Amino acid sequence: MRTTSAMVEAGILAAVAVVMSLIGVYVPVLGTLLNFVWPLPIVVCGCRHGLKYSIMSLLVASVIIAAVISPVQAFFLCAIFGVMGIILGECMRRHLPPLRLMFFGSIGAGLAFVINILLCFWVLGIDPVETIFASFNESLGYVEDFYRSHNFSSEQLAASLNDYRNMLKLMRIIMPAAFLLSAPCFAFINYQAAKAIMVKLGDSFPPFPPFRELTVPAWVLYPFVLSLFAVTYFYQTGQQQGWPYLIAVNVQTLTSFLLLFQAVVLLYWYCQTKGKPTWWANVGTALVLFVPLLGQLMIYVGAFDMVADFRKLRHRKK
Repeated sequence: MRTTSAMVEAGILAAVAVVMSLIGVYVPVLGTLLNFVWPLPIVVCGCRHGLKYSIMSLLVASVIIAAVISPVQAFFLCAIFGVMGIILGECMRRHLPPLRLMFFGSIGAGLAFVINILLCFWVLGIDPVETIFASFNESLGYVEDFYRSHNFSSEQLAASLNDYRNMLKLMRIIMPAAFLLSAPCFAFINYQAAKAIMVKLGDSFPPFPPFRELTVPAWVLYPFVLSLFAVTYFYQTGQQQGWPYLIAVNVQTLTSFLLLFQAVVLLYWYCQTKGKPTWWANVGTALVLFVPLLGQLMIYVGAFDMVADFRKLRHRKK
């Protein structure tokens, strides 16, 4: 009886995944939002009935999508979103601690992005990175027309267009780090959505640690310092080409983001322990995101906090 019920529910969740795919194709704005949570039916199926049924639900959904929409669409959904959905569902079924669950879910999301790029090369024969930046380069003409319509001088126009080109160049360099940083966000969104559904169904999951007690592993300081010296060396010697420079910049981007997160957590901890209003921390976080100099300063604050341990977390663990 239980097997029959699990199979029926897996079929229903596969149908939900098919409907979400149809909305993603025919309703542009809503479909874009649904794409972020497309693995949700697979996650819920895996959490309730296990790995076998989540794989079954994914395969059924893929076959129907291939028949209704296109085999390429089904292949991409199965290979990309299905990987993360299966991993996250199994982790939730095992009731792993939230941080460990996010770790494995982020690995699944990262694998999904890598599979996406490889499939674009092998199946469609296109370079997704080049496609993205080709559209950015096409928009350069619109940017130039915009500046001209606002009566920019020739010097201002040249400087603005040069800044835009430099921004595109930097975006191309740090794209691997951006994909890796987006993986935990993707996993977190699907985990929170699946958790809300499972709680309604009577399940329970351990909560995340309090935000003010989150901390980045101390070993992050080592790649941060090494990448900082490496990038400085490459700039001074003019060796800004090749894999060593690309790896150094991406490592610096990743570790800088983690240290910035450490500093933001410290900011909220300070406001809470000192009795300051929370909106101070909210405003400070917004300024960090939009003022580059302040953001750079907060990165070093995060690094110093990992050494000084202002919150005494290491002492408490001991």
